[in-house]
Amino acid sequence: MTDENLTSDFTPPELDEIAALLPAYEVLSLIAKGGMGAVYHARQISLDRDVAIKILPRHFGNDAEFRASFEAEAKSMAKLNHPNLVAIYDFGQIDGMLYIIMEMVQGKSLYYSCYGQIIDPTETIRIVSAICDGLAHAHENGILHRDIKPANILLTPKAVPKISDFGLARPVNDGESETVFGTPGYTAPEVIHNPSAVDESTDIYSVGAILYQMLTGDLPEETYVPASALVECDPRFDEIILKAMHPDPAMRYRSADAMATALRAINSTSAPATTESPASSPQPVSQPVPQPTSRPSTPPTPTPTRKSPVARNLVIICILLGCIYFAWETMKDIKAKRIAENVAAKKAHAENIEKANAQNLANRKKTITQTLNASNSPQQEAGTDQQTDQDILRLREKCNTATRKIYAKHQKKFLANLSQLKRDLNYFHRNLPKSQRATVAPKLKALVAQCQDGIIPADLYKNQSNRKLLKIIKQRLATQKSIESQRDTKIDNIRAQYKKKLQSSIADYKSKKLTSKAALFQQELDQISSTKSFLKLVSPDL
Repeated sequence: MTDENLTSDFTPPELDEIAALLPAYEVLSLIAKGGMGAVYHARQISLDRDVAIKILPRHFGNDAEFRASFEAEAKSMAKLNHPNLVAIYDFGQIDGMLYIIMEMVQGKSLYYSCYGQIIDPTETIRIVSAICDGLAHAHENGILHRDIKPANILLTPKAVPKISDFGLARPVNDGESETVFGTPGYTAPEVIHNPSAVDESTDIYSVGAILYQMLTGDLPEETYVPASALVECDPRFDEIILKAMHPDPAMRYRSADAMATALRAINSTSAPATTESPASSPQPVSQPVPQPTSRPSTPPTPTPTRKSPVARNLVIICILLGCIYFAWETMKDIKAKRIAENVAAKKAHAENIEKANAQNLANRKKTITQTLNASNSPQQEAGTDQQTDQDILRLREKCNTATRKIYAKHQKKFLANLSQLKRDLNYFHRNLPKSQRATVAPKLKALVAQCQDGIIPADLYKNQSNRKLLKIIKQRLATQKSIESQRDTKIDNIRAQYKKKLQSSIADYKSKKLTSKAALFQQELDQISSTKSFLKLVSPDL
């Protein structure tokens, strides 16, 4: 596979080269590099402060349209000054390469903290509310982000979120572009169907997706399942997410401040609100209201000829609360049913394993008994031979139990390593250009299909030309090899202990002149000359 945007065609300038072109900065290190350029850690000498310098490849600087867009990005961000936004200090062009000087954020992006992880609801409120604060400031200054996602949210060492990468930013009222932008899973529907109609609510939709992902560990599926049905969290989160991610932009929060207020209201009370709708979520007059099967009683109207807006709103609130309560109870029943099914399945699986272990033990006893019956032992030692048979069985069974525990423990590590490979491939696919995703997706699925029982084939990386993909696969293979090595070392330790026990028994029987018993133990010892033969003897089904 090939990936023009992710290959190493762009060779980032050396540190001394950047330092010579930008003498006002002491360039310290290369932070990251990709198809869109490189980012350096530097120190602004005059102000004695750390900064990040982003350098773009020369072919971007030669593109007049892109250069104009880049300058617009820098100017847009320079207008903003907020603790939850990455600050822009300067921009320009050097040696044919565009550059931008930004605030240096010592930390990783939110992606590394929330991808596949469930974040505590209180911490989620703190982070997402701060993201809303930063967006609200940008929106107030007439700037949209248009690609809000965890990878574009940087976290400081104190976990303060800062929105970065306003590369797609444009003024709110700039409707000249019909270009489709954004990242799948975080992109609002109007971006696909009517890009020129994008407004502040488009960024709010993306924040709603991030909120769902932080609470549940994943993005919403096509068939939406409320977050509170998947994890332990306040049901009011469901209302906020549904409002923020409503397909109709007019039904979403009209400002990021309103969404932040709704989130912080959850922390301000100890129990979910059940008697009124959120103050930051007004219902538009044009919203259709489902008709109840039996009309609830309403307060008397102020006049006999005109309906009271208060009475009408109370009816609407009662109906909505009834629907929410019904949906909540239904989801609790579904969740309880799923838990019961999982418990039953685990119990059945455990019973099957127990039966299989009992059968294996019976087979091993039968084999050893047949071996003993076939031996030519003296008559006077016959009574002790049966005891020897039981001793070997007990020793083998102890080894079998210990071996199975080790295999089960390391199998979980293999499965975790495979899950990480799937997440890495998914992230790799999401960051491909849209024109390549449809072609690359089947190939990535084929790679995963080759992994059976949690094991990644050693030759999985063959015939792969994309360097980033090769790095992902080789990293997972290296982890798998380390897990295998740890497991085999522990198994070999069990074999060494078994070997030592057999040798001790042989010496004891020889001292008592019980030669047939000593020979029987020696035969057992000869069969475990290697780890492979040991496993075949004590756990033949592994």
